[in-house]
Amino acid sequence: MKNRTTQWFKIDNAGKLFPIITETRRSSYFRMSVMLNELVDPVILQIAAEKTLIRFPHFNTKLQRGLFWNYLENQSRPFKVLPEPNMFGSNSRPFDSSKHLIEVYFHRQRISIEVFHAISDGRGGMEFLKTLTLSYLKEKGYPVDAEGMMFDADDQVTHAELEDSFATQVTKGKSIWLATNKAYHLKGTYFDHNGHYLTHLHLTTSECVAMARQFQTTVTGLFASILILGLIKKQESENPKKRKPIILSIPVDMRKYLPSKTMKNFVMTINIGKLFSPESTFQDILQEVNLQLKAGQKIEVLAPQIRANMQAERMLLLRFVPLFIKRWIVKSVFNRVGEPALSLTMSNLGKIDMPATTQTYLKHFEFMICSTPIMPINLGIASYKDELVISFSRIIDDRTFIGFFVQYLVDQLKLKVKVSGNRWEEVD
Repeated sequence: MKNRTTQWFKIDNAGKLFPIITETRRSSYFRMSVMLNELVDPVILQIAAEKTLIRFPHFNTKLQRGLFWNYLENQSRPFKVLPEPNMFGSNSRPFDSSKHLIEVYFHRQRISIEVFHAISDGRGGMEFLKTLTLSYLKEKGYPVDAEGMMFDADDQVTHAELEDSFATQVTKGKSIWLATNKAYHLKGTYFDHNGHYLTHLHLTTSECVAMARQFQTTVTGLFASILILGLIKKQESENPKKRKPIILSIPVDMRKYLPSKTMKNFVMTINIGKLFSPESTFQDILQEVNLQLKAGQKIEVLAPQIRANMQAERMLLLRFVPLFIKRWIVKSVFNRVGEPALSLTMSNLGKIDMPATTQTYLKHFEFMICSTPIMPINLGIASYKDELVISFSRIIDDRTFIGFFVQYLVDQLKLKVKVSGNRWEEVD
């Protein structure tokens, strides 16, 4: 597949941060997978990937440095699907012009994509994976159709899919900056390599929804409360005399609130938590989480935060400062008041819908986000039909926090959990 003409794409407001903060142990990539009911044919997958990249042109790009900001340029090098590497999170070279900013992998029955966060968010990445999956099944000769509920690789690209909705959908108004106090962080010995250990928890979606309703919360609220409880206990076991706030970062898809069809980044995060007492019970935490989730997901709360981000980007000081200086300023601020204010990130894609004609061929979906030196354990959640998958990524040797989470699901909530993962850590 060749691009005969040069095409440029602006990076959206949120995406501009990722080329600046990416480093060896902060990859800024995320991975999504779909498990099929049969072995993947890499030759057919190659054909499907090339068609899907034409449908999503800003995915078929390389990262370039401009005078004031980074930008995307279409990638003229041929694209090639690859066997899935056993190590997730080791891709930290987005400026390598020989590579695309998205990779398509195959392994046995699994199709995966790995996406640099500057080009899209979880919603955009999942739409790409869904379109790729549909295209693959079509190329296999199966009687499948988009059924008007998703993109098709044969569709025409629309301008709306390429807009920066941060700039076009958020009208003028007040701006609010989030408070930034240093939060508690998990500790452990980093792996010698730069990969992540993945732990996938497979649960029954209907059981999780029923349990959440029993506690008068959402699935997100239920899992967030267990995570906070685990962090409280972990912090207390390390140093009971010195406590810090426990804060979860939870991305929110702004397309739920504003009319946008963009496939670029259009996500804001809400920060849930506080300085908890070590005697806090699950019910105490759940009550606080429910209050903060309800308050934080209102558009009148999220919009002022978007305006603050836009205001920072448009400040004359940053706008006309050369990129090499701007990188130093932005990275310095991020390292001081960005991740240090968060304990971990939990990103829930929610329910994934696929056309009825495709469902015979699909098992489940997975969503993995990279951990960082400051947040060494993060997690992504995806549910398809009646299977919900929680994917923990970890770059430290200590697995007791994840163990607590699993045991709470099994022992306290009586949920059935199947555990899988990449086993290279134990082998090596």
